[in-house]
Amino acid sequence: MYADLVYWQDDNGISTSTAFVSWLGKLSTHVDELVVFGRAHPEPGRADHELVGTGVRFVPLPYYESLHRISSVAAATVRSAARWGEELGRCDAVLLFGPHPYAALFGLQARFTHTPVVVGVRQDFPQYLAQRARGWRRLAALPTGHGLEFVHRRLARGGGVVAIGQEMARRYAADDTRVLTTGVSLVRPTDLVPLQDALSRPWPGGHQALVAGRLDPEKNPMLLIEVAKALKRTGPWRLVVAGTGSLAGELAGQVRAQSLQDVVLLAGRLDHQHLFELYRESTVLIHVSLTEGQPQVFYEAAAAGLPIVATQVGGVPAALAYGKRGLLVPPNDADAIAQAVSRLGADPALRAMIVEEAWEWSASETLDAQVARVVSFIEEIVCAAGQRPSRSSARHRLASIIRAIAA
Repeated sequence: MYADLVYWQDDNGISTSTAFVSWLGKLSTHVDELVVFGRAHPEPGRADHELVGTGVRFVPLPYYESLHRISSVAAATVRSAARWGEELGRCDAVLLFGPHPYAALFGLQARFTHTPVVVGVRQDFPQYLAQRARGWRRLAALPTGHGLEFVHRRLARGGGVVAIGQEMARRYAADDTRVLTTGVSLVRPTDLVPLQDALSRPWPGGHQALVAGRLDPEKNPMLLIEVAKALKRTGPWRLVVAGTGSLAGELAGQVRAQSLQDVVLLAGRLDHQHLFELYRESTVLIHVSLTEGQPQVFYEAAAAGLPIVATQVGGVPAALAYGKRGLLVPPNDADAIAQAVSRLGADPALRAMIVEEAWEWSASETLDAQVARVVSFIEEIVCAAGQRPSRSSARHRLASIIRAIAA
């Protein structure tokens, strides 16, 4: 398995800043061995999420700080391809999350050896790049994103796609490609509050609106200043922001500059336990992204019985069943968010319907359920590939090429 993540290593193990590794840990319990590839940070350290699981083996790839640093990426690419090639002959299938240049390179190596390829895709990649790019790089972001997406889709031909959300499933559908539509839920059965408790939550309770997620450009966190002001005009609301990212400092500065310390609480990164405590004590979840796949926070909020208000972008409408599991609002519209929150308060029947629909969805999409479906899907791809030509001769050719390049 490859995804573009940076891992830290210390005496206690392997860790990364992304909770996605919890999903991988569960995946490992269904296979003999899960080989995880990722960039290894050169300095020892510890991140928030540990890579653990039965039969997980980590293969470190050379570190580069950013794809914008072309020389360091080029130097790391040859060694990364060599390490991938060394392991490829031992694997029954590869799962490549992208689009990403390394996913493309590793996928081509796998196709060369007739190793079954399953690609994973989480969001609209060209839009993701465009939202993160600044200055002259923005001009190149969309064509670059579309090019990498084209390669990612081609790698899936004859294999399979694990698509996060219905929007991505539609984009990657093809006659000769199997597609599994799923999500990335970290909800466990113990996280689900009883449905009756979810339906009987008081409104507005403590007037606490929760935002959970990364504070990066595509997540549009600076809009939260205007959201806080709009909510404040409707009542004694407090906006709690759980998460961190590249815009965390700028957001904190704006909170101070506009004297919103009594309205906006920046809680920082929280572990699973404390985040779920926030879900259970809050009134509503607000999601303001500019581009999105299928956010895992929706599963978590729904499990706690927390109604959702979210921007109508990317895979969000499908994730929220086009309004049945949460209220949808236009992007970049703080007043529309405040109005949607007020609508939830004014219509208890609507609120109950939304909470119940979302809770039942989350209960059917737990971590265990999703991973079991993904494993069954990959097994189908591997079984189908068993009817194709032998991989042994291609593996030998690839091994010879890799040895020559590495030398």
